[in-house]
Amino acid sequence: MTNKRERILNAAEHLIAHKGFQGMSMQQVAKEAEVAAGTIYRYFKDKESLLRCVHEERLQEVSLALLEGVDTQNPCFEQFRVLWQNCLHYLLSNADCLLYRVQYEASPLFTREEEKCMDERYFKPVFEFFERGRETGLFRDLPSDLLGFLAMESLMLLTQRHTRGCIQLNDAILDELMDAAWNSILKR
Repeated sequence: MTNKRERILNAAEHLIAHKGFQGMSMQQVAKEAEVAAGTIYRYFKDKESLLRCVHEERLQEVSLALLEGVDTQNPCFEQFRVLWQNCLHYLLSNADCLLYRVQYEASPLFTREEEKCMDERYFKPVFEFFERGRETGLFRDLPSDLLGFLAMESLMLLTQRHTRGCIQLNDAILDELMDAAWNSILKR
């Protein structure tokens, strides 16, 4: 069983993903996490600090998952394939993370300055991958964050629609989607 702190984080993420910020109370988090309401305050000062912690820890978790097995010595396409597949598998396995992110980014807690700091802290190797591709002339002449957006952001919508049963994904379709994502960033 996970520790109390992790149960609290998971409960907050799940509740916000499914009920939104306004639909989540600390009492509901306690109930979902199976802890006393006061226990939450042993780990988090208030609701805002809990929510910011969920956001940052999930970003850290995503970055580690994305970079797992990426070898910068491999050819660029192989690195891309691993990044893309890692992103796909993470999103398919963690549907609440994506729903939470959408809610968090629409909330007053979200600031672009804070997000830029977190991107730098957790996703710097991903941005460096896209920057190297741009600098060598392999990728389009766009900023690395936009190259990443072109190549990876569609996975969020695809996995969300797949999870809800709106579309069916299989290996052949995923191979085509990865190829399309790769081609979207290649310089022509």
